[in-house]
Parts: sequence; C-alpha cells; structure tokens
Amino acid sequence: MAASVENLGAAWSTVTTGLLPCRGQAKAPPTDDVLKSAITVLDHHGVSFIIEEWFLESLQSDLRENIGPTFWNHFSAETNGPKQHGADGTLVSAFSELHTSLSSYLPSVDVLERLRTEGSKQSLKDKVLLIFKALLFYDIPLKFHGVVKEFYSCAFKACEEELRKKEKTSPGEEEGPDEEEEDTDEDSLTCGGCEQEKERCSCTETLTLFHQLNAQLHSLGLLERVCGEAVTAIIHDRIQQHIQNTCQGEFESQFLHPLEKWLNSKVLSWLHLVFKGTPGQTGEREVSAKTQESLDRWQTRLLYFLYQTYGTLRISEMFDIIVEFPDSMSALEDLKVCLEKTDLRRTLVSSLRSAIGRRLLQPGATTSDVLSQYILLVKSLRVLDPTGVLLELVGDRIRHYLRTRDDTVRKIVEGLTEEEGGSDLADELMKGDPISLEEGVEEEGEDPWAWTKWEPDPIDADPSKTSKSRRSPDIISLLISIYGSKELFIKEYQSVLCNRILSFNYDLTRELRNLELLKLRFGESQLGNCEVMLKDVQDSKRVNDLIKSENLMGVAVSGMIISAQYWPQLKETKLALPPAVQERFDSYTQAFQTVKASRTLNWLPQMGLVDLDIELKNRRLSVMVNPVVATIIMHFQDKERWTLDELSTAMQVPSSVLRRRITFWQNYGLIRENPPGTYVLLEEGADHHGDVMIDSDEETESATASSQEMREEEMQMFWVYVQGMLTNLDSLPLERIHSMLKMFAMRDNPIEISLQELKAFLDSKVRSQQLLLSGGKYKLPKNR
Repeated sequence: MAASVENLGAAWSTVTTGLLPCRGQAKAPPTDDVLKSAITVLDHHGVSFIIEEWFLESLQSDLRENIGPTFWNHFSAETNGPKQHGADGTLVSAFSELHTSLSSYLPSVDVLERLRTEGSKQSLKDKVLLIFKALLFYDIPLKFHGVVKEFYSCAFKACEEELRKKEKTSPGEEEGPDEEEEDTDEDSLTCGGCEQEKERCSCTETLTLFHQLNAQLHSLGLLERVCGEAVTAIIHDRIQQHIQNTCQGEFESQFLHPLEKWLNSKVLSWLHLVFKGTPGQTGEREVSAKTQESLDRWQTRLLYFLYQTYGTLRISEMFDIIVEFPDSMSALEDLKVCLEKTDLRRTLVSSLRSAIGRRLLQPGATTSDVLSQYILLVKSLRVLDPTGVLLELVGDRIRHYLRTRDDTVRKIVEGLTEEEGGSDLADELMKGDPISLEEGVEEEGEDPWAWTKWEPDPIDADPSKTSKSRRSPDIISLLISIYGSKELFIKEYQSVLCNRILSFNYDLTRELRNLELLKLRFGESQLGNCEVMLKDVQDSKRVNDLIKSENLMGVAVSGMIISAQYWPQLKETKLALPPAVQERFDSYTQAFQTVKASRTLNWLPQMGLVDLDIELKNRRLSVMVNPVVATIIMHFQDKERWTLDELSTAMQVPSSVLRRRITFWQNYGLIRENPPGTYVLLEEGADHHGDVMIDSDEETESATASSQEMREEEMQMFWVYVQGMLTNLDSLPLERIHSMLKMFAMRDNPIEISLQELKAFLDSKVRSQQLLLSGGKYKLPKNR
C-alpha cells in the first residue's frame, strides 16, 4: 500500500511540474512517454480526469496574479510618458510579453490535447484562448483604448505616406481630378506620415511595429477584439476628412465612383494589411473563414458609411445645390444613389425644410424669389425622387407660405407671360405637349401596359394622395394647384393683360402667342374674355387709322376702344380735362359715330398716356405721363400760380391725390410750392434741351382691382347665401353648405368656390365671431 501512494505522488508531481511553465529556468518539456506513464498511474488510481481541470485552474490563477497585472501595468497612469511622433513600442512590448507568457502554456496544451479522449466537443486550445480572453479583457481601462487608437492612427498615416511615395514613382498611373491633394510639397522638410523632419522619419519603424503587433494579436486570437474599435474609428475619421476635403462645395462633378475607388485602394487595402499582413511576403497570414466573413462585413459597413457620410454632406448643402441647378445635376445624381443605399430620406426632408424656412421664407425675400426657388426645388427633387413624394414633403411648406402672400398669383401670371427666356415660368409655358388643366379631361395616349411597370410609393408617402398627382411633371400645374382653383389665375391674367394694354406696355404678337399657349392649358372657353380684349386692341388700331384720316385737328387723339363687358372692372376716378382737350375728345367721338353707326364712346380720361411737348423760356421738354399729371401742368398754361384747392376744384380730383401727383413736376423742377398749399410755375431754370422720356412711379399703378379684391367681392355674394341658409336651417355642416351653394348660388353664375376655399372663408368668419362652429356644424350667433 505504501509503494502505491509513493507512485501516485510521483506521477502527480511529474504531471504538474511538466505541464506548468517554469519562467526564467531552462527546462525541457516532458516527453510524451514520461507524461503518458505518469497519467497511466493517475488513471489507474481513478484521478486522471482532474488533470485538465487542474491545468485550467492553474492557468486562470496565473492570469489573475501574474500575467494580467504585468500586462496592464504597461498602461497604468504611472507609465504615461510624453506624446511621441509616430507609434512607440509600448503596445508592442506589452503584447510581446503577453504572447510569450501564453506561448509557454501552448506546448502543454498540445500534449494534453493528444491525450484527450475522443468525442470532446471543444478543443483544449480553444478553451484556453477563451479563458485567456475572458479573464484578461473583461474590463479594459480607458487609457488602453487611447493607446491602441494612437498606435493605429500613426500606422495608417505611415501606410498612406508609403503608398503616396510608390504612386509618385509609378509613371504609368494617372491621378483623376477626384484624388485628394494633400499639399505634399516635395520641397517640404516634414514627412507627411510621422510629421517629423524627413531626415528623422520614423515611418519605416512604425510599419515594422505595426506588422509585428498584428502578427502577435493574430496568434493570440485577439486581433479584432483589440484593434477593431480603434480601426473602425480611424477609418471613419479618415473617410469623413477625405469627403470633406474633396467634395465640399463642389457640385459640378460626380464623386461617388472616385470615392469608392479611393476606399478600395487606400482604406480597405490598409484594413487587409491589419488582418492579413503584406500580400506576397513572409508576413502574409492565412485567415480563417470566420475572419474572412468578418472582413467582408466590414467592407460592406464601410461602403455604407461612405454613402452615408457623402449623402449627409450633400444634404447639408442641399439649399445651395438647388440654387445652382442645373449646374449641380452631378451632385443630385450622386445624392440619389446615396438615398437609395441609406436611410437618409427623413434627414433630407428635415434638413431641407429647416434650410428653406431659415434662408428663403423670410419677409425680406420677394415673392418672385420664392417662386423661382420653388421651381428649382421642383426640378431638383424630381431628380432625386421621380415619385414626387420628397417634393410633397418639402414643398408643402413653400406652397403654404406662398398662399399667405397677396401678390403670389400676380407674380405667377407675370412670370408666365414675360418675354421668352425672361423667366423659368415663361420657358415652362413655351414647352410642347402641355398638360391640360381642364377638369375631367383624361390624358390621351396613356400606355395600356403601364401597370406592368407599377412600383409602390415610398413608405413616407401620404396615403391620402394618388401617385398620379405626385408624378405630374408640369410645374405650372403645381403652382396653380397651390390655390386649388384655375379661375383665380385666369382673372389675374386678365387683370395683368388689361394693365399692359392700358399702359401701352405690350407687344401684341407676344400677347397673342401667350394667349394661345394658355388656351392649351386652360381651355378655349375660359379665356374668351382675354381673346376679346386683344381683338379690341386690333380693332382700335383700325379705327384710329380711319379717324386720323378724317380728323385733321391740331391735337392727335388715339383711343383704346374696349368692350366693357369683357374687360376686368376698372378703377373709376373722376378727372375734368382742360376744355381744349375735351373738344378733341368730342371730335373723336363724333368721328367714331360716323365710322361705327349706332355706337358711341364713354371716355375714361384717367386712363392712358399723354405725350407732351413743353416749351418754357429757356427749356424745351418732351415727356410721357399719365392724364392726371399731364392735366396738372396744362392748367399752368392759363395762370402761373394755383392753390391746391383751386386745382382740385378745376380738375375734380381729391386734394390728397393731387398733392401726390404734383410732386412729379416738383421733382423735375417745373413747379415749386411757395407758400405751402400754393404752387408756382418756374419758367426759368437750369438749361435743358432735348427729348426726355420720364416714367413716374404713379404711372405703374394698376388700372384694375386686384384678383384678391375681386375675389373678396365675390365671396361677399356667397356670404349672403350662407347667412340666409343658417337663418332658415339653424346649423349646417360644411359639405351641406357647399352643395347648397352649388345648387343655388353657382347654378346660373360663372363664379365658383371650392370646398377648401369655402372652409377657409367660413373659418375666417368664425375667427371674426360672425359664425359659430360646434360639432362640425356652422351656425349664426344668437345675439346677432
């Protein structure tokens, strides 16, 4: 019995001393035969099963008490030294010691692995590495992350510098315009990699340490765990920096393809250096399928990050990109790809809406500027999203803002009818195949197989609106839809045309062309009045020619003869003309009655232009002014001094209007106020000869009421009907009020009101306390 115990103790001593490393002592590892004999003795006594368990416990104890503290001591606060250029050897030294410590256990692991029974699910080496990583890296100090990132940052810069040197010595390679210029002047005394003087460049040493560390980490199975976070952060920073330096503010070139090329040639090549070593050299490492799969995922994530970073930059510049359209088409095409590959749509909508509110929708911006920007927005967003959903989400803010401006409709109409090429809207009107705005008209020539190409709208689309309404490419239709009624635009066009004609600021050929183009969109019947107006212009020229040949009196009078029932309502103001001028008007009327039997004229003397030749003692002027301004100066032919009240009585014009109009002659130096309220003609003044055309600001006043003013008058007619309904029926919902108005107020009346417009009108009456809204029904106040 005593011999057996002695043999068991010797066997256990042989196993324990043979399997544990003896650091600092020369000790040959036990041979397989010796260990096998010892294990056989232990197995004979039924205790061999505890060898592996004991070995792992011993390893864990050594990790906690010796290996771990020694390793982390390299990164303690006491070991902080001054910041160095390039990568120092702290990290490499620490992992070299760690690698040595773990390697001392691996021969014993191999021995135990060979002695294990078949059927073990996990290899002992894998178990050892798992314990090693779990115990050593379960709680990593913050300084360690900083050291790792600093080391790999230096290594990345060194690799870039080496690659740059190789590219310079490769004469066959071309650098595209997209390649980032790093300002690496050959005459510079500083290395672009380690930022030291070139004579003291440490890039080669850094790269040597870099490859050495990667090999050690790979051997320990810690490569991705230790450097993964740092490598990701470094690459992300470099991608952001490169995109910022290369692409910011440059909208006329496409950058995505060059950026992908740069990512593959510069960034991903460095990533492969980390995980695989230098290709074709002794340092190249075989990677497992799992590591290769991790590399592939990494490449996918970095490509996604590239798209996201570039897309985010372009989104931040989107307002400027829109302003520069179509020169910025390349930037838009790049951004379209980024939106397809990332989830930046919501960011784009939020950022662009904010930029529009901050930079465009301000009181200082003119309505014309807002309209121009909206048109560019439509064109730009349709490049990004042909479905129209982005335009719907972003443009709605501008559309709502335009509805709050009183001159929006007029500016749209003026833009449509400007000289060709004068505005984006005029160019839109000139386009072929316009979309008809006739209600109920179906588009012809639709593709019967279009359903086979159908695609669902993006997820952020408003389900209450149809795809067809969003995809309409016609900008004019979009602008008109801001108000939901084409009648408003037709009336405004009629008013604009009237003012042009009555101010003689028109080109008949151009106006006829515009009318025909507008007919294609609004229909023949809608623009019948405008057609009559232009016909009146042509007829007036013929009548003037006939009367001129028969009427040879001193003062030439040309009349613009209008068919009153077809023209917009004109502003009526009184003006008593001088007797001599009135005689010429009466003569013209008699001549007209001769030419046009059974017809006569009702003059509007305040309308039109007067061409005056004024002769003073030392001056002669030729001016063109409106009739009120002309009548003022003609009264000074009779006497040189007039009081404001005398002139007001003679001309039958209010004093307030006269005071404003007379400033024209005061500014030109013909009349002086002295004393206040009395005006004197200045016969002598500074010498001035020649013909002068003077446009007064007063002459640009509209001859017609604005569409807004006319619409307000029409709405009052509806208000009378609404009051009658609610008086008889107490309370009614919006839809019922609208249907009753269509039945009674609009049946024999060309004036219409949409449901949306009626709601806005009735809500305004609620705000002014002329109506009450309760339970979705409108009613009159009881105390009314």
